[in-house]
Amino acid sequence: MSGLILWLLLMQTLTGTHNLDSGTVVTLAAPDLVPVYSSAKVEGKRLVFEESLEPETEVRVLIILPGTSADSAEAPYGRIGPTGDDIFVQFEGVSQAVSLRKWLAEEYGIELIFSGPGE
Repeated sequence: MSGLILWLLLMQTLTGTHNLDSGTVVTLAAPDLVPVYSSAKVEGKRLVFEESLEPETEVRVLIILPGTSADSAEAPYGRIGPTGDDIFVQFEGVSQAVSLRKWLAEEYGIELIFSGPGE
C-alpha cells in the first residue's frame, strides 16, 4: 500500500509540470551541475543515454521540456542504480527516491535505455 501512496504523491507533485513529449531533453550532471555526464532526448517512446555511468554515481537530473530553456529546468537529485541501468530520483516533496525507469514506463510508456560503449 505504501508504494501506491508514494506513486500518488509523486503524481501530485508532477501534475501539470511534465508531459515528457518527444523532444524533451533529460541531462545527467554532477550534483553541482558541472560537468554534464550524459544527455538524451525523448524520441517516440524511448529515452536513450549513449553513455553509461558508474553504479551509485550521484547526479542531478535536468528535465528540459520542448520550448523551454535549461535555466527553467527542474533538476532533482538522483543516483545511478546498483546495476547501472536505472536512476533513482529524489523528487521534492516525496520521501523516497523513485525509479525513473519504472516511472517513465508506467506513466508515459517510455523505455529508459543506457547504451554504453560496445553495447
